Amino acid sequence: MRKKGFTLIELLAVIVILAVIALIAVPVILSLVDKSRRKAAEESAVLYVDTIENMLMLNNIENTDGKTYKVKGRTVVDENDKVVLNLEIKGDVPYNGVENVIKINSGFIEEANLRFNSYYVHYEMDMTTKKFKTCTSQKGFLDKCDGTGEVKPSEPEPSTPPEEDITPIELQVGQYVQMVPSKTEYTITSDMTGCTGTTNGATNTECPSNQTIYPSELTLWRVIRVNEDGTYDMVSDCISSEEVYLKGKIGAKKLVGTLNTIAAQYTDNKYIVGARAMGFNGQVEELEGFPSGLLNPIGEAYGKGDTLYITDTDLVQSVYGSLRSHRVTEESVYRAYWLSSRYHINGKHTNDLTGNYFDGRAVLASGDLGTLPIYAFDTSKTIEYAKGVYIRPIVTLSHKFAITSGDGTLNTPYVLKKNM
Repeated sequence: MRKKGFTLIELLAVIVILAVIALIAVPVILSLVDKSRRKAAEESAVLYVDTIENMLMLNNIENTDGKTYKVKGRTVVDENDKVVLNLEIKGDVPYNGVENVIKINSGFIEEANLRFNSYYVHYEMDMTTKKFKTCTSQKGFLDKCDGTGEVKPSEPEPSTPPEEDITPIELQVGQYVQMVPSKTEYTITSDMTGCTGTTNGATNTECPSNQTIYPSELTLWRVIRVNEDGTYDMVSDCISSEEVYLKGKIGAKKLVGTLNTIAAQYTDNKYIVGARAMGFNGQVEELEGFPSGLLNPIGEAYGKGDTLYITDTDLVQSVYGSLRSHRVTEESVYRAYWLSSRYHINGKHTNDLTGNYFDGRAVLASGDLGTLPIYAFDTSKTIEYAKGVYIRPIVTLSHKFAITSGDGTLNTPYVLKKNM
């Protein structure tokens, strides 16, 4: 029996059908691929811009308004190729074969031209509404996102009320503001504190090599000063839930710098333009020549501590009527907290030890000012102390902000608009 196969006409019909399908499907697939790649390039550009803005704030970089900078991978450089920022970013970075540039205005990126893979991304922000657009091209950078490219307007967060409901306001001393720091946790390492998990050779679980605080737990702030430039200094209503331990030579030498580094984590990356440890008003952040010599490296007379903390403690005292504070996790028990200040003592520290001692200044649980042991030094041996208390940061709020609700009281504090 002969087997019947396909005729030539039938084969040609199948080929024609497949060709028609290919003509329809291939452009559609290529368009989807192109849109996907454009979107990825735009998202990479937005992430890159956000990283630069965050780094500008965290590093307190000023005098950048209206200036244009070049970006090279994970660095931002000026017109002389001097590095301005080293960016902590994972993922795609702009292609180095073209002139990638950014223009900074008031801490924001007003314009940027960034190439990712084969796509040229133009980023522009409306400095009034703080809304941005991105558009892409495969031929070169666009001058403006005016419809000639793939335009992607930024989408407001669902919780943001209509623009007409957002009220700009000037704060007064004593008013309350709700602000949630962006960072949920921060690890403090031994090179900042001197804590290695041991004290005098014995295991010390209270002074671990890595300590963790949780910045976003402090959400209620109170205005303690209106600055001449229109910004506002605010102090947290509570102290942190976790103690910060300092120990030995490193703990004393880096006390101010460590406390300021920790305090810098209490920012929302938008409206907070600076943060410091309470009591920091000009001390050097790291002592030099420590601990030799009979003069306090800060310049005060030997046997005395600096008094620069007084400005902040007077401000807090005048608003709250007391320096006492409790942990954010408890309301009835008052606790001690660090001041960004040092105290250098000569002579007896306890009944059986004499020598040179460097203590940390603190507000004690009683509300009185006092010192806490960090380091002891004499000619025969070194005795290291470790003491842990809490953190009470002061943050500086930009004058460019608006509120969405509240009346500035304790029960209904002002709530900052998330995007301005």
